[in-house]
Amino acid sequence: MRSATVRLSASMLLLAAVSAPAMAGEPLRVDITQGVTSPLMIAVPDVASPAIAGVGAAGEAAGTALARVVRADLSGTGIYRLVPSATPLAPGVPAMTPWQKAGVQALVVGRASVSASGQLAYECSLYEVFAAKAEFSRIITVPAAQWRRAAHKCADMVFEQTTGDPGHFDTRIAYVAESGPKVGRTKRLAVMDYDGANQAFLTRGLDLIAMPRFAPDGRAIVYMTYLRRQPRIMVYDLATATTRPVELPPGTVFAPRFSPDGRTLAFSLGQGGDTDIYSYDMAAGTVRRLTATPGVDTSPSFSPDGSRIAFESSRSGQQQVYVMAADGSGQTRISFGGGRYGSPVWSPRGDLIAYTRIGGDGFRIGVMRPDGSRERLLTDDWQDESPSWAPSGRAIAFLRTRRGEALPELWTTDLTGRVQRRIGIPDGGSDPGWSGVRP
Repeated sequence: MRSATVRLSASMLLLAAVSAPAMAGEPLRVDITQGVTSPLMIAVPDVASPAIAGVGAAGEAAGTALARVVRADLSGTGIYRLVPSATPLAPGVPAMTPWQKAGVQALVVGRASVSASGQLAYECSLYEVFAAKAEFSRIITVPAAQWRRAAHKCADMVFEQTTGDPGHFDTRIAYVAESGPKVGRTKRLAVMDYDGANQAFLTRGLDLIAMPRFAPDGRAIVYMTYLRRQPRIMVYDLATATTRPVELPPGTVFAPRFSPDGRTLAFSLGQGGDTDIYSYDMAAGTVRRLTATPGVDTSPSFSPDGSRIAFESSRSGQQQVYVMAADGSGQTRISFGGGRYGSPVWSPRGDLIAYTRIGGDGFRIGVMRPDGSRERLLTDDWQDESPSWAPSGRAIAFLRTRRGEALPELWTTDLTGRVQRRIGIPDGGSDPGWSGVRP
């Protein structure tokens, strides 16, 4: 049976199907089509290795720690079925016969060692089991303290090789860390790995923090705060750990978001009872008004090529999603379902816009085409909102508030809505903003 090639359509219900086994010499591929899910059978066994200082838990074999992270990454996508292995792999090229008998189609082998420079060297190999050949084998070198990044990079390679899409595992999420009682709650700007590891607080919680978003190059985060009781848009430089305000016209400013090239900042500005969307040239320091209608225009989000902006507006009497050119022309409503629509975010692939739908049944995360067609809801909890796309365009982070729960939670979902996972952080979290893939 021939191995399926990758077919990706903007309008498809993104489910995974795989043809297997593949003929020898043909590349293994996940075929993302509309239909019944048939996950790719994949194994990521532990690999026998000594403990390496700084990698995994104290005394844990490095190969075991790294394989555990790779398995968690791949299992969270909904397109792989992990086949367990009882014993760690020995050194050398693995024999394919046992894996063939187990029905495994793809085998991921990661071998850990210490490089000549004293860093962690992680050799990540992907084998097509029925063809008994290696699809790729690459060495990832990182400081031992960043060992989880080596595992994420390995998972990214496997994801790209088997789907044709870039992975989103070696990424970070900026968010608002929340702790304490509902009244007087502490809110801090924070960052973490996409899976909740390596959490770091960037502010002390003295001022309100909201709506953090990464710059396209990942070097800065723009966010809103109340500085001395006045709303301000700030930029946090991650390399220098310094913050600077963006000098904007007086008024209530919020909902900042960078353009894909990082040269422009779109934001909302409230003046005289109306709120409109403006753009700010980061180099020239000039401001341009993009909307001028009664009501509230907010939550601007650029298309991947920077030519258009999705936004929400109450000009029709309630929140709805609109699309316009980046210069403000051609403003067109695209949401016409029941209820209100807000916080639109354009997919990095350009094929979909995620949004929050607000109705009598609560808040839901949904997606639609940029023309408003093929609308579908992905979540079904009490209050799900604030979507943010993974750079792969195959997952969405969002805020979930449960009935009676004291603190909000951060979750991710795939594009079928079937694979939803809570991001494990010590306290509450809100307003997720997903970064691009790290260099």
